Amino acid sequence: MQLQPPPAHDPSARLIVPRGLRSVQGHRAGIVTRVLAASVDLVIGILGIAFGYLAVVGVVFVIDPRTFSFIDVSFGVLFACLLGLLTIYFALAWATTGRTYGARLLGLRVVDRLGRRLRPGVALLRALLCVFVPLVLFWVIVSPENRSAADILFRTSVVYDWTASASEPEAPVSRAS
Repeated sequence: MQLQPPPAHDPSARLIVPRGLRSVQGHRAGIVTRVLAASVDLVIGILGIAFGYLAVVGVVFVIDPRTFSFIDVSFGVLFACLLGLLTIYFALAWATTGRTYGARLLGLRVVDRLGRRLRPGVALLRALLCVFVPLVLFWVIVSPENRSAADILFRTSVVYDWTASASEPEAPVSRAS
């Protein structure tokens, strides 16, 4: 799948990528780029849980500093919180701009079969699958179209897109290479 660049009359839609990389604009991303983006997002999720824990501990300290002690939280609870946070993070990002922070760093965007942003329900279902069954990503390795199992199931694509805006393309273009 290849997306058309936004209309030239849209001043907010400008390319911010070196000329050499413009040739892949709109093409589906491969496994390496996707794993790197997912790794960045995982680190963001872990930092979110760590800061959330510190915020709760800070509130407990402020409420009763004399008897303060750190809250003992099991790994299972922290892991469940991480999964929940990542699900919400992915779903919101994919439904609004089509990209998480990791995807933005690597010039990726998640789009539907027509090259548009995902509907909120599709974004949530895709996020649940990607977070709770992350192995679906690795179907990209064997897919001739660079599509993960989640992409196939929800008719989505992860494409290279360095446009600054989240504007909708005018029309999809078939995948070249």
